[in-house]
Amino acid sequence: MLIRNIISIALSVLALSSTCSIAASFTIAPEPLHDLRVQRKLLGDKVRDLEAVVRQIEVAKSEQKAAIASIKRLEAEYGEARRKLESLQNFDRENPGEMPPEKLRIAGDRNREAFRALKEAKEKRDLAGAKINNELNLDLDTNYAEYSRLKSSFERDVNREVDKQLQEREQALQQSKVVEVTERVPCGDDSIPVCKERSKKAAELKATERGSVVFVNSMTEIKNFKLSKEELRSEVQATLTDKVFSNQHMVGETEYETTIRASVVPAISDSLRKQMAEGLRSEVYSMVGGKIDFVRNPVDAIAADTTNDEYEEPVPVKKTRAKVKPKPVVIEEEEEPQQAVQQQPQSAPPKNKVRPTISF
Repeated sequence: MLIRNIISIALSVLALSSTCSIAASFTIAPEPLHDLRVQRKLLGDKVRDLEAVVRQIEVAKSEQKAAIASIKRLEAEYGEARRKLESLQNFDRENPGEMPPEKLRIAGDRNREAFRALKEAKEKRDLAGAKINNELNLDLDTNYAEYSRLKSSFERDVNREVDKQLQEREQALQQSKVVEVTERVPCGDDSIPVCKERSKKAAELKATERGSVVFVNSMTEIKNFKLSKEELRSEVQATLTDKVFSNQHMVGETEYETTIRASVVPAISDSLRKQMAEGLRSEVYSMVGGKIDFVRNPVDAIAADTTNDEYEEPVPVKKTRAKVKPKPVVIEEEEEPQQAVQQQPQSAPPKNKVRPTISF
C-alpha cells in the first residue's frame, strides 16, 4: 500500500504535468460531518446488537444439537430398560410368586428413570428450538429492520455529500483557459500537405490533453511511473474554440511542426465522473470512521434444525401372555417351575388355577 501511494504521488507530479489533475481530498463542514459521525456510530451499535443476537442463536442451536444427540443415546437406554422390565413382568405373570419383588422394583425404577431422562432431553431440545424460532427470531428481525433503516439513511447522507462535492469540483474544473502548444510529427512517405494536416491534428490533441482533466487516486494503475498515451487519451476530453495555427513548417526533410493557440473547456466524461464520485465517497467514509456493514445473512442465522421431530415418544408395547418361558440365563429360578409342570398328568390340566395379572 505504501508503494502504491508513493507511485500515485509520483504519477500526479510527473506523468500529468501537462494536464489538470485532481485528487479526492476535501473538507466537510463541521455540522454535516458531526451528523455523519453520529449516524455511523448508531449503525455500528446496531451491528453489534445484531451480532449479539446471532451469537445467542448459535448457542441455542448448539444446545439443541446437544439435546438431540443425547436423545439418541437415551432412547436406546430407555428401550433396553423397558424390554428388561417387560421380560420380568411376563415371567412373573407366568410364574406367580417366583419373581423376587425387589428385582421387579429395581427394573421399574430404572425404566422410569430412563424415561424421565429421555423426556428432559426432549424438553431441552424443544425449548431451544422455541427460543430460536420465537424470541431470538423476533429480536433478529427487529434489529435487522432498524439496521436497514439506519444504513439507508447513512448511505443517503453520504451520497448527498458526495454529490455536493462532485458538483463543486465539476464547476471548478470546467473553466475555459487559453493554451498554446507545439507538436511535431514524422512525415514518412506522406506528402507535405498530408503531413501538415497530421501535424495540425496532433497539435489539437496535445492542446486537448493540456486543458483536460485527469483524475488520480491510489488505485490508478501505472507503468514505470507513467500513464501510457493510450490510457491518458482514453480519459481526456475537452472542447477547443478560437483555434489559431501558426509556425507551420517543415523541420529538416522528415518532420512537420505546428503551433496552436486555442481556448480549452475541459469536459467531464461519465467514466471520469464515476471515478471522481467513488474517490470522494471513499474519502467521506474515511473521515467519518469507515464504511460499516453487517455481512452475515440473517436467514442463515435463524435457520433452526429440522430434526426436532425426528424422535417421537416411545409407544408402550402391548403386553401379551408369553408362550415360551425365558431362558435360564435370564431367570435363575426357572428350572423348578418346569419340573412341576412335567410331573402333572397330561390328561388332568390344573383346575381353577388363576394366574395373576398386572395392569400398568
